[in-house]
Amino acid sequence: MSETKESQQGMDSSTHTFTSALWFNAALAVGFFGAFVVLRTTRPQTYAPRTYAVAKEKRPPPIPKGFGRWILALFKISDEDLIKTMGLDRFMVLKFLRMGMVTFSIYSLVAIPILFPINIIGQNSLPGLTYLTMGNVTDDSRTWAHCLLAVILSCLVWYYTFRETKIYIVLRRKFLLSPDYADTVAARTIYVPSIPANINNVEDLEKIFNRFPGGIRRIWLNRQLHDLPELVEKREKAALSLESTVTKAILATYKHNMKLSNKVDEEALNESDIPDAIRPKHRDSVIPLPCFGRKVDSIEFYHNQIKELNHSIGEKQHDAASFTQVNSAFIEFNQQVAAHMAAQSLMHKESMQMAPRYIQIAPSDIIWENMNIKSYERMLRRFVSISITTVIIIFWAVPVVFVQAVANINELAKVLPFLSVINKLGPQVVGIIQGILPAVALSILISLVPVIFTILSTKEGIPQRSFVQLSVLHKFFFFQLIDVVLVSTLSGGILAMIEQIKNIASNPFGIINTLSENLPKASTFFITFVMLQSTNQSGQAMLQLVPYILSYIMPMFATTPRDIYNQKRTCPNVNLGTLIPAQTIIFVLGLEYGVIAPLILPFVCLFFVLQYFVYLYQFLYVYEIPFETAGRAFPRAIRHVYIGLFISQLTLIGLFAIRTGARGQMALMIVTLVCTAFALYYYDRAFKPLFKYLPVSIFEDEDVPDPKKTDAITPDDVHHDDNFQKDAQKSGYASDSSSDHVSEVLVERAPISYEAYRARDELLTRLREEENRSKEEITKDSANIIATAKSLYASESYMHPSTYVSNPTIWIPEDDIGIAQKEIKELNSLDIQGSSRGAAVVRNAKGKGIVTIDEESLINDYQGAPGSAPTAANESNVNNYVRVLVDGYNFGDAITMF
Repeated sequence: MSETKESQQGMDSSTHTFTSALWFNAALAVGFFGAFVVLRTTRPQTYAPRTYAVAKEKRPPPIPKGFGRWILALFKISDEDLIKTMGLDRFMVLKFLRMGMVTFSIYSLVAIPILFPINIIGQNSLPGLTYLTMGNVTDDSRTWAHCLLAVILSCLVWYYTFRETKIYIVLRRKFLLSPDYADTVAARTIYVPSIPANINNVEDLEKIFNRFPGGIRRIWLNRQLHDLPELVEKREKAALSLESTVTKAILATYKHNMKLSNKVDEEALNESDIPDAIRPKHRDSVIPLPCFGRKVDSIEFYHNQIKELNHSIGEKQHDAASFTQVNSAFIEFNQQVAAHMAAQSLMHKESMQMAPRYIQIAPSDIIWENMNIKSYERMLRRFVSISITTVIIIFWAVPVVFVQAVANINELAKVLPFLSVINKLGPQVVGIIQGILPAVALSILISLVPVIFTILSTKEGIPQRSFVQLSVLHKFFFFQLIDVVLVSTLSGGILAMIEQIKNIASNPFGIINTLSENLPKASTFFITFVMLQSTNQSGQAMLQLVPYILSYIMPMFATTPRDIYNQKRTCPNVNLGTLIPAQTIIFVLGLEYGVIAPLILPFVCLFFVLQYFVYLYQFLYVYEIPFETAGRAFPRAIRHVYIGLFISQLTLIGLFAIRTGARGQMALMIVTLVCTAFALYYYDRAFKPLFKYLPVSIFEDEDVPDPKKTDAITPDDVHHDDNFQKDAQKSGYASDSSSDHVSEVLVERAPISYEAYRARDELLTRLREEENRSKEEITKDSANIIATAKSLYASESYMHPSTYVSNPTIWIPEDDIGIAQKEIKELNSLDIQGSSRGAAVVRNAKGKGIVTIDEESLINDYQGAPGSAPTAANESNVNNYVRVLVDGYNFGDAITMF
């Protein structure tokens, strides 16, 4: 009788666990997505910043009005437009989610109608949801259905991984060869680490790399910058502090004048001075504590500080070419094919020298702190990082086991009897505790790990941020695989085995028997976990409740025009290193439990459907990525799928092995496992090189002139720019679109150096010479001036930004008192740039001053804030760079192309 009561209690507990989780997650889904539908149109800066805050050619189509219409519009956008708008990295995440949707939808349609009747009808009567699992089957011959369905699922995975990878390779090739990418400096540049000191110079590197087709164009010898980056950062903080101080002083003056409006005459109120009573002051002290240091006038203090820093930074920037070299360099070629050939060739006779070489590193993607790490040191750092990661994974298993134990109160109470009181609270309460708390607690535990993994991956010496994310992607996946899937699965069986551990000495193989029998019991926990991820994770990503709330709070702290601009202009970033493992682990759970516990399948399908919808919208309208790897995360996600497939097949082999009547099924699964291993081997042999490099056969022959004999301003610098062609026409130059013809019409000049620092100095000298010419001469020669500016932009691409960043522009709002204009004149007298373009203080109904900016021109028209000219690290902004540069050289009146 007691056993019947216990079984009934277990069944009620398991069922209420599932139903409680189902209702809870359904409420979450309705709440999150319902709130999003209501709030979506109220806050564009939260829910659609990419419609105005990115370059116009990258902006998504406008969102249609009306409930439901915008959803249909999302799914009608073609793949080509998606790639153009969001890039290949984000698009391949969507492709992976599509693969998950299709794979598990097809499998669910086949498996669910077969497995549920086989598991239930005429078999055992296990308690709760385990009644629906493979563990309920007593007739071994019925497990042929499970075996054959596992083979079908494996075949689906083989087919779709190969199919989607072939598509990916084609898309990657098109992306890398497209003019938008192929004409960038990054497409033709490789990073070479661990260069021996005896050949770490321009002459020797030129001899080595000039052997490749087209030869080299530029060489960037990386250097030790000492305190230059810190000085630039200090100057940036001082400039921001000055902007804040002056803006607050202007607003305080408005408020001060309002109080005195009845006591003094109107003329006194319009004086362009900040009243002495409210003139900003602060204490200058190295100790950041109150009452320490001398009291100084804040505006004068920042004036002097910025002037001194401009001088010292300028001197160091001028001497940057003579700084001590580090053991790495960037090499740019004239042809894209040369970069791919050089990246794959053996460069040095000694091992680990000038290797491994990296290709297609975007300037914005560089981790400058890792430019002087030798290959041997990088290997040692990686070993230490992996060791620490392993320790973290092992010790993190302890809280994970406890969380999993909470999901099975009945078994936990046998080990810890004082917890038996929970069972007296009723099945509904037990169901809530088991169905909701463990999944939520596990999600919190998981979220703490990526920060540690990011630090470890960065310290490994990886030279680019995107590959740090890819390294975190692997670490985070294995953490979840071991601590979430394997440990949670085993812990569910271990708790049930505690009473039988005493018998292990007499029957050591009994533990395998018991463990295999209890594996299906862990399925309830994972069903609730998948439910929580599909609703909670997807809903939170869609609703963005915290950014929504902050969008109302942060403007209260935005005192300067730049604060307002940055808040309006910034798009949130997405970290693929943490996003993709959260998706691949659900794929693994679907493979692992799709045969054992088919009830998980609808929720796995729901996860991929909701994730696809959420990230289709988020990638189009919200999230931005500062660098592009052309989808390198996708093949890593595929590898995780194969790892999950191996685990699921090994699990089934173990389950069949403990059944005396399932030897044939076990043999077939072993054959399937061998086929999976062969499929992965063939996958690597066929595709792995194509993930990194482009095949030589796809490149057309290029007739690239030697820049030594012509000019560093090569046809590639101007040929693909429509604005350049228009300006050439206006300037009287031929409009022939061929690059050879364009090079002929350019004025013959002395050759530019291969060495980037020297080339930059020569190009700056040319621009200074042009500045002294008449307006008519500048207009006539504007094509060459623009081409020189573009070449200057390219020459700065792989320099540390601190070596060329220009003096900051102090941006303060225009006011009707005249304080801003007086401040700008004073700044100019100190050789500090000041501007009030696009910013003003307006009076509200009460006469109080409010700072505003011209969002239409600065943000929507993508003109940018004063002093925020894009650096060479942002390759897509070359025209903005050139526009600001020619304006700075007083070419603006003569060159009107921008």
